[in-house]
Amino acid sequence: MFQFKTKKTILDIRPYVPGESKSDSTERLVKLSSNEGAFGPSPKAVKAMQEAATNMHRYPDGDANILRDAIAKKNNIDKKNIICGAGSDEIIMFLCQAFAGEGDEVLHSEHGFLMYSIYAKAAGATPVSAPEKDLIADPQALLDKVTDKTRLIFLANPNNPTGTYWTRQTVVDFHTRLPKNVILVLDSAYAEFVDDPDYTAGHDLVKQHNNIVVTRTFSKLYGLGGVRLGWGHASDEIIDILNRIRGPFNANRCAQAAGVAALNDDEF
Repeated sequence: MFQFKTKKTILDIRPYVPGESKSDSTERLVKLSSNEGAFGPSPKAVKAMQEAATNMHRYPDGDANILRDAIAKKNNIDKKNIICGAGSDEIIMFLCQAFAGEGDEVLHSEHGFLMYSIYAKAAGATPVSAPEKDLIADPQALLDKVTDKTRLIFLANPNNPTGTYWTRQTVVDFHTRLPKNVILVLDSAYAEFVDDPDYTAGHDLVKQHNNIVVTRTFSKLYGLGGVRLGWGHASDEIIDILNRIRGPFNANRCAQAAGVAALNDDEF
């Protein structure tokens, strides 16, 4: 019997298992299980990281100011509403830590990113899954699962691996029907791959509502999965709370340098 005191929900967690990557083949392989960039990172990002490594004995800028400046400019959003992390996973973890606990519920679709439920349980909350329709997140099914215990709703938009997405209007209509004390988190890790005009990554909605959060990553389009870099966009109130639990140097020096260089290398 486990003798040390911990949250019961933590003992219910089945550890995340990364995608299988072993093969005896001698042919060139493209690994799809983790959606890593097949073309590697920008050469400019590699150079920037190498240069940053010469000062790795120095702590990074804890506020990631230069990186946040670059993100803000790229996405036409306010720097003060950006938080950086070790992958967008860490932002998801912050949200669960900050807004969910014992007796609370964290809602996600049936085939949502596994870390939603893991971080919910780690925070002591109960993850709740809503059924999908044809492997697409179902707005009504999610709404039917909302209770007075619901604190967060995570929606991967577009979703992985189906590639399906909700239009901007679908997101707006869904959010309109949510209680004001429920936070809608739009996991937009694959936003750069959508060019349909009816899609939004959600940044315009964050500007209008204080209970919408957008998470983004450098692991997909920018090919920086190995350095773990991501960010979130949220209202003043939510960013203030997340920064209270964020580690002082959670986005490392080399990752910040690589991220800035990658953002500025549109040609690659």
